[in-house]
Amino acid sequence: MKNWVSVLIIIILILIVIAIGVLTFNVLKKDTPTTNTTDVAEEVVKPTMTISKEVTDNSVIINIEATVGGTDQISRIDLPDETSIVAESTTYEVNKNGDYTFKAFSTSGESCTETVTVSELDEVSSKNPYMPKGFKEVGGEPDSGYVIEDDFGNQYVWVPVESGKLTRDTMLNTEYEETDSGATALVNSVAQYYGFYIARFEASQFEKDGKIVAATMAGKTPWTAINSLDAISYSVASAGDFGYEDCQTALISSYAWDTTIEWINNKYTNYSSNTNYGNYSGTVYPSGYTEQDNVNNICDLAGNVREWTTEIYKDTSSKKNSENTISRVVRGGSATASRTPAAHTGYSEGMTDPYWGFRMVLFK
Repeated sequence: MKNWVSVLIIIILILIVIAIGVLTFNVLKKDTPTTNTTDVAEEVVKPTMTISKEVTDNSVIINIEATVGGTDQISRIDLPDETSIVAESTTYEVNKNGDYTFKAFSTSGESCTETVTVSELDEVSSKNPYMPKGFKEVGGEPDSGYVIEDDFGNQYVWVPVESGKLTRDTMLNTEYEETDSGATALVNSVAQYYGFYIARFEASQFEKDGKIVAATMAGKTPWTAINSLDAISYSVASAGDFGYEDCQTALISSYAWDTTIEWINNKYTNYSSNTNYGNYSGTVYPSGYTEQDNVNNICDLAGNVREWTTEIYKDTSSKKNSENTISRVVRGGSATASRTPAAHTGYSEGMTDPYWGFRMVLFK
């Protein structure tokens, strides 16, 4: 009997040891991390950007190249002007010094940000004119007539506006208004670039690609007998006709005219209010022919031919006024009209005269 009891006790002890072992094994197994490859998270890879700069005469080209490792790809690059491009590389052109931030995104949603500082550009000012693409310097100084020329011989003169604000003598006169889109664009441009270019010569005709376009070239007879509507149209089209990439042309406005003659007055006393400079001989000469009316390298503002502007004159006379008739302002004098450069006269925009022409402006 005692032997049987001893055997039973031994069996019970063995079972207890086995149970403890199984329990311990299960606890250890639960706490051990799994090595199943399907549960291993893939390593997150952020994109990177390589940025370089190329300095030109008037701008800096920023080159951006984004890359990312693994199976991921670049989904887009955000640019400083709040636009995006779906590409791994791109270029971005700037014409002002400052900080420019770029952000690249991968298809997994990861991103990186890089900021590049541009400090290589000469700051544009009234004394440091911008040079439009396709033009070259001819001569002169910014404060007395800086001249540029395109590949066809069109010449323009820089008119500095140190304050960034254009002058308009009829601003408070309700009989005159300036609503032309080109005049508004010029006001905005000058606020940013502190000046504009005025055509050195009165507009002339030039044949390009089989059609007549408006030009500003030395030794050319002015384009006359043209109404103001056509003068506006040809002036606006000139930039495209000659392939200008980063600037536009327009018919001269009251802002441009008054600012120009005020600037000339600083060097030529009372230029705007007398007739000592222009061609009033009775014969229209090629623009630039009359040497005494070459002021600050600008020719024939005073005489030769009177010039259309975009300014509107609202005739208050009941006999002349008509809802269907718009009068535009003609400035200056002509070979047959001894008028000062500051003179204003309103005529129906459809009128023409063999002694009336026009002049263009060029601006960013």
